[in-house]
Amino acid sequence: MKIIVEETNLTYEGLNDFHNNVIKVLETSISDVILDFQKITMTLDSSAIGELMKFHTYMEKRNLFLHLANVNKLTKTVFRLNKLDTILNLIDSE
Repeated sequence: MKIIVEETNLTYEGLNDFHNNVIKVLETSISDVILDFQKITMTLDSSAIGELMKFHTYMEKRNLFLHLANVNKLTKTVFRLNKLDTILNLIDSE
């Protein structure tokens, strides 16, 4: 299953709906899930990163993987500096 992430999903106003929508998918998924960041040009704030960690933990408890595809260079740098690239599964493309 692939979910295309929109920039509005990662704003303060959109994050709660994004969380609810992704959790619905994760709850019913029987295989790994890909969050595709191809439309994201900004970096992620701590709230968005926190949501990704929640999603990762949820999938890990179900012995499934959450993959982050097409993450921009700036966000990859933030992940690397915070050692999140060792936790989150970053892939270049689907």
